[in-house]
Amino acid sequence: MNALPRKLQAQQGPVWIYNPLPEALHHYEESLFDVLAAAGITARSADAPSVEVLGASKWGRARAALAELGAHAQSGREHGHLIVCWPTYGLLEPALWLPTWRGSTVSIVVHDPSPLRRQLGMGRIAAALGGRAARAPHLRVVAHSEVAAQRLRAIGWGEPALLPHPLFRARARALPASGEPGTVLVCGQFKPARNLALLTELAPLLRGRGYRTVIAGRGWPTVPGWDVVDGFLSEAELDLRIGQAAAVLIPYNRFYQSGIAVRAVELGVPVVGPDHPFLAGLLGPTWSGLVGGDEPGDWGDAVDAVAGESDRMVVAAADSRDRCEQAWAGYFGHVPLPARGR
Repeated sequence: MNALPRKLQAQQGPVWIYNPLPEALHHYEESLFDVLAAAGITARSADAPSVEVLGASKWGRARAALAELGAHAQSGREHGHLIVCWPTYGLLEPALWLPTWRGSTVSIVVHDPSPLRRQLGMGRIAAALGGRAARAPHLRVVAHSEVAAQRLRAIGWGEPALLPHPLFRARARALPASGEPGTVLVCGQFKPARNLALLTELAPLLRGRGYRTVIAGRGWPTVPGWDVVDGFLSEAELDLRIGQAAAVLIPYNRFYQSGIAVRAVELGVPVVGPDHPFLAGLLGPTWSGLVGGDEPGDWGDAVDAVAGESDRMVVAAADSRDRCEQAWAGYFGHVPLPARGR
């Protein structure tokens, strides 16, 4: 079920990328363009209106949502295949594309089918209406992890297409040899699923082995043993912090995917995280940084095993990018171009 039906592949025409979160998903969109180009697929922007209205009034948010809804009909005038990077209306999204996009096919990427925080369109009625619409022949739902796909099946959405999270091809880092273990970094916005108990227990172990332990991102509380840099990270700041780390930690209790892990892989920085289907797919099932359980000693040993191993990380990342290109090319019925920049 990871390819469009042959009939739809044959009729699809150009590929359009529809991104209603141009700031939050800028990197995602650009990496998707890059993956599709490497797979031999020319894609164009569908110029979706932004719904990023954090801090706006209720009327401002409603106006943005209505403008985005109107863009469904406007985009529907084009022929081809549309990739929707974010479902503004949650699980109701397929139902809203059903009547407007008849030119060819629509693929809706569902990143988080069961969010921790309440969001628009995530109730039972929305799930039922969206699930029924998602079974239309010209609509497909895309998940980036088996965990997300399982959740979509559980709420009656049939069989989603399971495609890798897009990522740029990794580049080797030129870090000066300091002779010190370096920084173990946790970054990104704080969410309730972050494993604070693990971080608290892990800090003295890592510091005892010479690592500096740093958390950078918006909304984090004080975490014993960690230097917390609380604040929004721009794209450049995020890349800088990740690029200077010896390893990036993914201390999540529950998640469907991790954009931070993807960014680390792109920058050739080793990742340590739970033995989760998304990370195993991204890094390979034998990656030494995958940890089964919450035992701090196991996490510390995993950090030791991969920290500073940029060359190994770049090889694993190249394999991940190759699989990504092949999967997206197969979805559209294309043959991927030869791998570049290894």
